[in-house]
Amino acid sequence: MPQTIATEDIALEGALIRVIRMSRPEARNAMNSAMLTDLTDALVDADGHDRIAGVLLAGSGGAFSAGADVKEGGDEARRMELFTVFYETLSNFRLPTVAAVEGPAIGGGAEAAIACDVRVAGAGATFRFPGAIYGIPVGPARLVGQVGLGTAKDWVLSSRDVPAEEAARVGLVQHLVPEGQAEAAARSWLGLVASRQRSTVLLQKKLLNDFAGVRDRVAFENDVLRAQAELGELPPGLDVDLPRTVRPRRR
Repeated sequence: MPQTIATEDIALEGALIRVIRMSRPEARNAMNSAMLTDLTDALVDADGHDRIAGVLLAGSGGAFSAGADVKEGGDEARRMELFTVFYETLSNFRLPTVAAVEGPAIGGGAEAAIACDVRVAGAGATFRFPGAIYGIPVGPARLVGQVGLGTAKDWVLSSRDVPAEEAARVGLVQHLVPEGQAEAAARSWLGLVASRQRSTVLLQKKLLNDFAGVRDRVAFENDVLRAQAELGELPPGLDVDLPRTVRPRRR
């Protein structure tokens, strides 16, 4: 099977950072089932290494990721399950994560970027959340807590391209750098984090995510995506069902 990602462990500040690079440049790093499996496996493997201080997620060939591979075909429910597992694994990942975004980050690619703790973007990067075009209700869980309700509604409901400068202005992108320099700047940020007290960094990340309700919001959205994939339509009753930050998780 062709390689879908490339990984590299780099020594910084007496620790290691793992670079995970989506590597399907011929498809603008579109996420097929194999890539989703490989991405999740790479994260799980990184979490098992005591010396790894953080993970850097990047694209290749001038793109971050064009999102789901619409040409793959096959079992849609199985592919959606792989997406939701990847989203949960990255959103709830124990170690610090940073996305180095160059070029387009669309759909699942944009979701992967915003599932990271910090985003570093080259000046030519763009983000797009096209769920309203394709009938997939993804985007709100992570986005609303990062850019605010009004901006999240603007981006998600319109499915428009958001340039890196706008994303930086509202706080989605923490570091805006000249085109082609995103990965170097992302490595620098992770190196700074790696120089701090590891156990405190991990606790602080957990507290920040818990205070923001990230785990519950992501889990609720993933439930909707799984149900839609299984039923072939949006599940009924969403208008009266409350997110898990208000109501305990359904069993």
